[in-house]
Amino acid sequence: MRQLFLKALAILALVAFVDVVVGIVSRQILLGLSDKRSQIATIQQALLRKQADVVILGASCAKYHYDPRIIADSLGMTVENTGVGGMNMVYTDLVLQAFLDRCTPRLVVVDIYGQLDSGEGRLPRLKPFYGISNPVTAYYDSISSWQQRLKLRSALYRYNGTLDLLLRHRLNAPNDSHGFAEMDALDGLMDTVEVHRFRPDESKLPHLEHVVSLCRNHRIQLAFVLSPRREHDISQEQWIAELCHKHGIILINELHVPDYYNAPGLFHDDSHLSAAGAHLFSQRVAAALSEQIRKR
Repeated sequence: MRQLFLKALAILALVAFVDVVVGIVSRQILLGLSDKRSQIATIQQALLRKQADVVILGASCAKYHYDPRIIADSLGMTVENTGVGGMNMVYTDLVLQAFLDRCTPRLVVVDIYGQLDSGEGRLPRLKPFYGISNPVTAYYDSISSWQQRLKLRSALYRYNGTLDLLLRHRLNAPNDSHGFAEMDALDGLMDTVEVHRFRPDESKLPHLEHVVSLCRNHRIQLAFVLSPRREHDISQEQWIAELCHKHGIILINELHVPDYYNAPGLFHDDSHLSAAGAHLFSQRVAAALSEQIRKR
C-alpha cells in the first residue's frame, strides 16, 4: 500500500513538473512571438502590443475586408486590424479593453454582422493568455466555476491545442499589412438572399453594451459596419440600425451596395470578399468614415 502511494505521489510530482516546464516554455514563446500573419500572433499583438488611432475589431470579415493602409491614407491616422476568424463580441470587448490599457484610440470600427451569434467559436484560443492579459483573466474568472479556474492554472490545460499554432507561427510571413490578409476570387457574380432569423445571443449583449460604454466614457468615436455578403439577415440589419440610432453610433451599411454584386471577382465565398473586393470595400469605408468624422 505504501509503495502504491509513493508511486502515485511520484507520478503526480512528474505531471506537476511537466506542467511547470510547459508553462514556462510556452509563456516565453507566446510573449516573444514576432508580429506575423499567424492567428496566434494576431491575438497576442492585439491583447499585449498594438497601439493605433483607429482599431478595427471583429472576426474573419474584419481580417479579410479592411486594409489598414488604405484607411490610414484616407484618414491620416494609424490603423490596426485585429480581426480573427471565428471570434465574436466577447473578443471584440476584450481587445478593446486591452488597447485602452495602452492607449486611447480616436476611432473604433467594429465589423458587427454575426458578432452576436450564439456559440463560443474560437474563444478558447484566448485561454493561453489567462494570467497574462488582464481582460482575458478577468473574463474567465467571471464565467468559470472554482473547478474551472483551478484547471486554468494548469499550463497543460491552457496550452492544449495551442502548441501546434505556436510551432506553425514560424512558417508565417511578417505582418506588413497591419493585420489585413488577402483572399483569392470566386468566378462569376454573387447573388443575394434575404432571411429573417436574427436572435442575439443574450450572453454577448453585455459585451456589446460594454464596448459602447467604453467608447462613450473615453470619448472614442464608434462605428459599426455591415460588410457585403450573400445572405442578408434583414432582422439583424434592422436591430443594428436601431441600436446605432439609440446610441449615436456611426453605421456604415455596405450590404446592399450594387457595386459588389454587379462585377465579377469581388467575392471569395458567400461571406468574404476577394482582394479586389476588399480594396473597393476599404476605399468606400474609408471615405464614409472620413465624411462622418468631418460631420462630428
